[in-house]
Amino acid sequence: MDITFDHVNFTYQAGTPFAGDGLKDVSVTIKDGSYTAIIGHTGSGKSTLLQHLNALLKPTSGTVTIGDFKITNETSNKNLKPLRQKVGMVFQFAENQLFEQTVAKDIAFGPKNFGVSDEEALKLAAQMVKLVGLPDSVLEQSPFDLSGGQMRRVAIAGVLAMQPEVLVLDEPTAGLDPAGRNEMMAMFQKLHETQGLTIVLVTHLMDDVADFADQVLVMDQGQLIKTGSPRTIFADPAWLTAHQLGLPKTAQMAQALTAKGFQFDPQPLTTEELAQQLLPQIGGGAHD
Repeated sequence: MDITFDHVNFTYQAGTPFAGDGLKDVSVTIKDGSYTAIIGHTGSGKSTLLQHLNALLKPTSGTVTIGDFKITNETSNKNLKPLRQKVGMVFQFAENQLFEQTVAKDIAFGPKNFGVSDEEALKLAAQMVKLVGLPDSVLEQSPFDLSGGQMRRVAIAGVLAMQPEVLVLDEPTAGLDPAGRNEMMAMFQKLHETQGLTIVLVTHLMDDVADFADQVLVMDQGQLIKTGSPRTIFADPAWLTAHQLGLPKTAQMAQALTAKGFQFDPQPLTTEELAQQLLPQIGGGAHD
């Protein structure tokens, strides 16, 4: 299910003295099955763009096409329920959305709201708990008795229980320690690979962009100013700095090593790429 923005503009509080541009003439396609990262400094329009992906916001002008759905300023909310089942949103600190007495009931709530029977919804809950790496034993526990990382996985399981085709992630690892962050990102990558989910990730962590994304959208002042692969986006450090962005840590290390006489072509973006190019230069081999 492709998602296409066609000359999309969005104005907050349009027609009032407080009107402000959220998006300006954005045109881009997020391909079915892709892993797209959206980056940009605070206030660049990332969250506004994100909320158009399942019509939480509708364009002031232009069109957003999501699969068979065309969203314009005239689109009625009553026709959007099927769309919101196809596009699952995981907001920052998703665990704050938990509210039911047990994990099973919380995960089952969404499917039941879309007409799935109680029995089938609870079966889905059991499947989703496994999918996010939690033991069956949590199903009858209160979500509020779990750790913060476990609570976030429960919230994500609730989104996955809707069986979306697109998973939208807004800073999904915010507040987690490094180990928890790594586990969470590995889980999303596994879902992308095994479930065929299209993933759209908003993040300020350039390492995650380099490690996981195949397409990057760069936002600035409500405009889409650059698109391309991570290698294309990170090829110009001066341009990134001018737009208040940086390089992945591996690329930063490669730059420091270049100053000491090492050579890299292309610029390594991941630790694996750095190791492959560095080992021959320091006399190591693949077996090292």
